[in-house]
Amino acid sequence: MPLNINTDKENDIEDLQYDIDDSRATDRWSDAPAPIKELFHVLEWNIIDGEHAGTTKLIDQALSHQVSPRTLIAGPMAMGIAEVGRRFKMDEYFLPEVMMSAKCMQAALGTLKPLIVAEKSEDIGTVVIGTVQGDLHDIGKKIVGMMMEAAGFTVVDLGVSVPPEDFIAAIRKHKPKIVGFSALLTTTMNMQWETLKVIKAEGLREDVRVFVGGAPISQAWCDKIGADAYASDALVAVDKAKACITTFASMKGGDPQLHAKMLAIDAEREAMKAKAAVA
Repeated sequence: MPLNINTDKENDIEDLQYDIDDSRATDRWSDAPAPIKELFHVLEWNIIDGEHAGTTKLIDQALSHQVSPRTLIAGPMAMGIAEVGRRFKMDEYFLPEVMMSAKCMQAALGTLKPLIVAEKSEDIGTVVIGTVQGDLHDIGKKIVGMMMEAAGFTVVDLGVSVPPEDFIAAIRKHKPKIVGFSALLTTTMNMQWETLKVIKAEGLREDVRVFVGGAPISQAWCDKIGADAYASDALVAVDKAKACITTFASMKGGDPQLHAKMLAIDAEREAMKAKAAVA
């Protein structure tokens, strides 16, 4: 039976700015057995430090202890790459460091993807995702795609540097419920807006809910360009995607009310975090 380790709990990861001894002193992963807690911290730092040679060994060790693929992705892998993203934003890391960390994630995902796909129990709709034109980074997008697949979506990943016309072709071919634009660089984030403009011009805006994400992307940017939802991480993306095809299934893409409902999901999460902090 897989170990039940809470990855939905909001964690303070300030310790990841320092070193692994600071991480060991936290109560993160406190519901895991001591060897697994240590393994999770080592995996976090493996990703931060870009030590990709040992990544698959760490993943194999975790799997041998019945840690689920979802727990690994949503837990220590997400924490590690979140710190890499923070360092990139703060100019503490540059593209070479980010690419080394991406190699760690690629190695881990290569082992985990078949297991994630095998967990899929139902098909609840199609999602098209891609990194926008001019941007060659896709590690965050791949994590989102895998978590979407595990949640029951069929995911069509268009890859990197995807021009607007390829998104249009994919919408017409696959008829997705959701289209996700990823961008890692501030120099390419505007292509999310340009691609959305083309979707509108082609008369397809109401057919799809548009999600945006990536290191430089924020809720303010989502609001500015008129996207339906901003996803700060893969778990948020899955929660909002599920809401779009269940509770808010009748709302079309571009509906201001749908945008407001997506914001309400964030507000609810923040309220839960505040309640947990007081407790």
